[in-house]
Amino acid sequence: MTTAYRGYAYVPSGGDLAEGLVARDSVGNLWYYDRQFAYGKPYATRAKVGGGWQIYNQLTAGADLNGDGRPDLLARDTSGVLWLYKGTGSATAPYATRVKVGAGWQIYNQLSLTGDLTDDGKADAIARDTSGVLWLYKGTGSTTAPFTTRTKIGSGWSIYNSVL
Repeated sequence: MTTAYRGYAYVPSGGDLAEGLVARDSVGNLWYYDRQFAYGKPYATRAKVGGGWQIYNQLTAGADLNGDGRPDLLARDTSGVLWLYKGTGSATAPYATRVKVGAGWQIYNQLSLTGDLTDDGKADAIARDTSGVLWLYKGTGSTTAPFTTRTKIGSGWSIYNSVL
């Protein structure tokens, strides 16, 4: 990224629906950059999603968890609670009010909303714990219980800085 983006935390986007870029600045404002497919300027002017996002220590976006065709965002707060923000499809207000996924997510140092890893038509997530074990959370398509019980899919992932 260019120096114009210093002070921002890039929010990883994955899956086929990742048409925009989400960034959090150093004071906790969340910004959305809609993709415009223009040569030399791939993103439109930013739109402020809102402030207060500094309460989250992990953000990941881009896949559609509930099957409505819009990319969603997961946010983990500092107490380890994971929240789902459903995508709205609007560039000026891209996310709906948060829905609690569950507590206990502080055991992971990396979270990634990956798209459909299991080829069942539903978006999945992966999480890496502090010992380097990689876990799959298979998507259900529901916003009230978006994932099944975790499944171990690998170990030794602590050699990587990020899992996107």
